[in-house]
Amino acid sequence: MCLPAKIFSWLILVMILAILVSVAAAFMGWSVLLDWEGRIPLFGAALTVNSMLDMQWFIFALIVLFGGIWSYFEDRHVTVDFLAVTMSPRTRAYISLIGDIFLLLPFCMLSVWYGSKLAMTSFRTGEGSTQGGLESYWLIKGALPIAFALLGVAAIVRILRNLRDLRANEYHKVEAHHDS
Repeated sequence: MCLPAKIFSWLILVMILAILVSVAAAFMGWSVLLDWEGRIPLFGAALTVNSMLDMQWFIFALIVLFGGIWSYFEDRHVTVDFLAVTMSPRTRAYISLIGDIFLLLPFCMLSVWYGSKLAMTSFRTGEGSTQGGLESYWLIKGALPIAFALLGVAAIVRILRNLRDLRANEYHKVEAHHDS
């Protein structure tokens, strides 16, 4: 397992802890877990059950965004294997090339463009939870353009790799992935 995957896999434990704390606090009838003087970035003046709930979806979003990029880069993303294994390597390379150039790269560019605007608007307005949750929604919204920029870079790398393979008449063998 590569370093980025190891880092994001640890976020799952943090998310599980946030879920357990949220469930226990709700069971006990607590709404505020910790409070302090002043304000702390992201949390504000207190750690509440709602901030734990927000933290859960923040972490889940990071795991999906950045874990998905790495699985794409490592060619471990979801594919229609029963179709891919019936195609020649050259056909798979062309389909991948066309999909990456005409579908994935434009989608990444649009996501970076609009995601940046979304994050900046969130930052300028100080968007946060109105129910006692996390205060800095711009942080998670800022992860969107970063993630799609990285996905775009991974797509460019794969495009170049496919062009090289097509030119040299060398293709990697596609197999159905079974990790269990």
